[in-house]
Amino acid sequence: MVARRIGAYLLPGDPVWLQKTLRQYYDIVDVLVMPIPVSGRGWSGSVIPVHQVEELARSVDSRGILRVVEGDWVDPENPMQADTAQRRSALAALEAEGVDWVIQLDNDEFLPDKDALLAVLDDAERLGADAVEWPMRVLYRRTASHVFEVVARDGGPCYEYPGPVAVRPTAELVNARRAAGDVLRVTVRGDERSLQLRRPPDPGEHRLAAIDHDQAIIHNTWARSPRRIRAKLRSWGHSGDFPRTFYYWAIWWPAPLTWRLLRDFHPFSRGVWPRLVRRKSAGALAD
Repeated sequence: MVARRIGAYLLPGDPVWLQKTLRQYYDIVDVLVMPIPVSGRGWSGSVIPVHQVEELARSVDSRGILRVVEGDWVDPENPMQADTAQRRSALAALEAEGVDWVIQLDNDEFLPDKDALLAVLDDAERLGADAVEWPMRVLYRRTASHVFEVVARDGGPCYEYPGPVAVRPTAELVNARRAAGDVLRVTVRGDERSLQLRRPPDPGEHRLAAIDHDQAIIHNTWARSPRRIRAKLRSWGHSGDFPRTFYYWAIWWPAPLTWRLLRDFHPFSRGVWPRLVRRKSAGALAD
């Protein structure tokens, strides 16, 4: 692997898994940026736990590489636009620090194998890509002993790609962390079930089957406690894209009882989440 200067940024709205997820890749990062809203409010205008998230990040930051960027990114009418603007501010700060690539993992995304991600940057540079996407295993609901994972209709693994997890600092972010320009989409070897892979590649999309199932990111956004999922739904950039109160009570809340019946239950995108399977909450899937 080529020696590179690696940056990363953390958004200060979600404390739940921050320490666990940050520790997975902290030691490969040279500069860490946190764009903090001076108003203490998130994209939709809801109050977010800014200071708690900063304290948790500093508890992991044993090398003192965390830099704070202040601003305000609130747009109740279009929270995704505010999301994008906040991430752009973080990228600009990291570009000024002279990094070659930026890791943009959300705080609830657990990266099992950081070395695999670093290795793929060689391929991205060879292809002239500005961004790298990585497959994610989606966890949906937890009980005391189990967790429910999104799978394909036949019960086999499937993965989602909510946006690039690594970008060049000069990349143009256009929709949250999605970037304009060429993207390298890393896939799990043998995966033919995921919705994004059943479609032909988009212009500028390169695909590389380079990892195994257990190297996919564990995405915990929906696998949190009822209190925390309600808070997430209030401040989420997609909070206005679906009837969140109805979805919470009719779909998410009863899932431990109704999971065998759920089909195509993503709150606003059809075909992404075909069904659920119940797994033991252990190892990388543990809370």
